[in-house]
Amino acid sequence: MIEVKNCPVCGASSFKEVYKAPYFRGNNELFSIQECEQCQFWVTSPRPDDDELASYYETGEYISHNDKKEGLVDHMYHAVRTVSLKRKVSLINKVNDGVGKLLDFGAGTGHYANVAKAAGWSVQGVEPSEEARKVAKVSNELDLVSPEGMQWKSEEFDVITLWHVLEHLPNLGEHMNRFAGSIKPGGALIIAVPNHESLDSKIYQSSWAALDVPLHLYHFKMKNIKHLAQVHGFRLENVKNMPFDSFYVSLLSEKIKNGKQSMVKAFINGLRSNLKGKADKNQSSLIYILRKPF
Repeated sequence: MIEVKNCPVCGASSFKEVYKAPYFRGNNELFSIQECEQCQFWVTSPRPDDDELASYYETGEYISHNDKKEGLVDHMYHAVRTVSLKRKVSLINKVNDGVGKLLDFGAGTGHYANVAKAAGWSVQGVEPSEEARKVAKVSNELDLVSPEGMQWKSEEFDVITLWHVLEHLPNLGEHMNRFAGSIKPGGALIIAVPNHESLDSKIYQSSWAALDVPLHLYHFKMKNIKHLAQVHGFRLENVKNMPFDSFYVSLLSEKIKNGKQSMVKAFINGLRSNLKGKADKNQSSLIYILRKPF
């Protein structure tokens, strides 16, 4: 097990426990979520070492790696994805003022990268899961590379995207430095992560599915991303809500909390979270657009 000694955001060494949250994709093993007492950044600590952590992804429940469609949650995921893929590509077109060179880091099965490619982007994708890379090859004719096989070049990409990926990456600071160095001046880093200041997080607390321990090593709020942006030479240009996530996460959270899914409760709590978080950009998941200066 690996224990976080220093905060990956501010470097402080004093933590206090917030929750013990379950590994809901498996045996409900409990993992501690610790809060930095200096900057209030949350980390999963202690957590499995890197080799052991890989086994927690090896489950049919991790849909972004296998594309299965077996139940209500799976079908909801796929229905929402169809819409969200178009919105993501529309966003990067707007952020970049047209097409360019894109790196999608944590590309999963490659559906977003494929849509971006069809829209005219020159696309490179990185994905650690061998299973997901195989699906991407068969389903989308994409040759994704592993993180170890990625050849990083200076100022190569117009846009780098991480859609619900940053929270999974060991060595947060090293990854942020690598992204910063690989983006062209004036380019953008787009990060989507869960937001534990959302109302649905407060409703479900340790049963909030977006904690997703131990797969999620970090747990963000807007203050943390602002700090990371500043430390690594970016300007936080914009923040956008991801309203679909409130419903999806609430549906998963209902099952964790009560042992069964409740569409009605999940819809009500998702709607409440979206209404409360709409104006101040505080919904279940947020998209952060970080701009690298010229």
